[in-house]
Amino acid sequence: MTLIRLVFFFFSIQLLSSALVILFTRNVVYAAIALMSTLLGVAALFVIAGSDLLAVVQLVVYVGGVLILLLFGVLYTYRDPETYFEKKHVLLSVITVVVVAVGLLFLLRELAFDFPVLHTSPYDKNGITKAAGFLWITDKIVVFEIVAVLLLVVLVGAGWIAGKALEQNKKAS
Repeated sequence: MTLIRLVFFFFSIQLLSSALVILFTRNVVYAAIALMSTLLGVAALFVIAGSDLLAVVQLVVYVGGVLILLLFGVLYTYRDPETYFEKKHVLLSVITVVVVAVGLLFLLRELAFDFPVLHTSPYDKNGITKAAGFLWITDKIVVFEIVAVLLLVVLVGAGWIAGKALEQNKKAS
């Protein structure tokens, strides 16, 4: 067994075990930390696959941005974990999960897994990152700027909504 396979199996086991922690823990903070471990495992698998651009995007966007926002949201709105789960609809939830899982497995059975073959190796000097960066700065600059403005609008809107909620909480107390 080669070293790359051992590293792959290590990160796969790490990723799956932290995903199981997310599913079965009742503590929201532990679930958020396990989510960070899962996202880091996905980034490591991207590195093993040779897609450095996706690994960096995974780290910056998901681990660096979304997870930090989630942690702040969890820590600022923390309440008793028993109040998150209602035990009234457990049977309906289990039936729904089983039906959706069987449907997805049926659909996956019908798919043909013909993956495209890369014409160049991601490890060469003109790899994915350089080509994607060149495309974003030359041909796709308008799309890049539109996404940047959209994210700025979302950020300002989230701050405005949070400010209104903070004012309402101050008035109520």
